[in-house]
Amino acid sequence: MAEKRGQTVKLIYDFPTQLSTEIGYEDGFWTRVTCNRFRSYNGLRRILHLNEEGKGEYKDYEGPVYYFDSNVILKDKTKKGFVYLHDITPKPQLRPGEGHFMEDERVRKQLGK
Repeated sequence: MAEKRGQTVKLIYDFPTQLSTEIGYEDGFWTRVTCNRFRSYNGLRRILHLNEEGKGEYKDYEGPVYYFDSNVILKDKTKKGFVYLHDITPKPQLRPGEGHFMEDERVRKQLGK
């Protein structure tokens, strides 16, 4: 079905996609994201790895940053947050029953409210 949206190229993942991926905000808050979002976030990123004893430990990820839904590597590192081709940011919309997310300042800022 991705072909209908114009996504005909397989995306490159330079990290193990089966592990937990997280991004960090400037206020020190970390949140888990999908691999597609993780690869297109220009900021603090980390991956949860398991050590020999089976305990989890986070390792910072310093790999390339790709534009969202493409294999084009970001060259201009001054852009922070999620990066999109042609600077077109999709407007996130809340589904019914997700109104409680508006209590979070970061969500209101992202939605422009």
